[in-house]
Amino acid sequence: MLWLGQFGIADGKAQEETPWVGVFPDETRGPEASDLLLIVQPATAESVEFCSELKEAVGSVFHKSKLSLTGGLLRALREAHENLREWNRKSLKEHWVAAGISCAAVRGNEVYLAQVAPAGAAFYRTIEIRQVRPQLADALEPLGMFDEFWPEFSLFEMEEGDRLLLMTPGLAQSLPEEGLAGSLALPADEVLPAVYRQANALPDCGAVLIAALPSLEGDVEEPSAKLIADG
Repeated sequence: MLWLGQFGIADGKAQEETPWVGVFPDETRGPEASDLLLIVQPATAESVEFCSELKEAVGSVFHKSKLSLTGGLLRALREAHENLREWNRKSLKEHWVAAGISCAAVRGNEVYLAQVAPAGAAFYRTIEIRQVRPQLADALEPLGMFDEFWPEFSLFEMEEGDRLLLMTPGLAQSLPEEGLAGSLALPADEVLPAVYRQANALPDCGAVLIAALPSLEGDVEEPSAKLIADG
């Protein structure tokens, strides 16, 4: 069973909705249901106001076109990329918009992660932590910046105790690995409050947690949109 949760901070305040965090549950809660969780990172100063629109577009396209999870992710990111490129073709370069993204498609115990830099995530299993960032050349430039792009895909088959944390890059860079590992080792419902306490000095950031719990009925717990309160 997977437990999903998130928090976001914008303008120095924890908020229920922020431009950087998106949670898009599958309304059909059958055995093939797949939820989408994502983190968006503006890559230019002009991009901040586009982040909310970008995440909504990715969530909508994914749920309309997911014949496969990787196919749905790729189609959603391509459409978002083309929309940003179209804007940039009509704009002066100083007004270009671009964004990095981490998208996690969740079905059963499988999580398919698609990333385009700037993007950050961490995977925790049995006291070991692994940073997950784009490495492919075509995934190192943000959506909208150049004509060609290709997201980097990772597959996680979640086992009891595993944690996958998607983070805005600034948050990922600010967390010492030892402190992050300690937070991810906590019970699932304590992880995000622990990360939040380390993050609340940042004016803009967000995180999404996917945590594997002991198997009960094998279902994904409804994605949480709860605000993580300080303290």
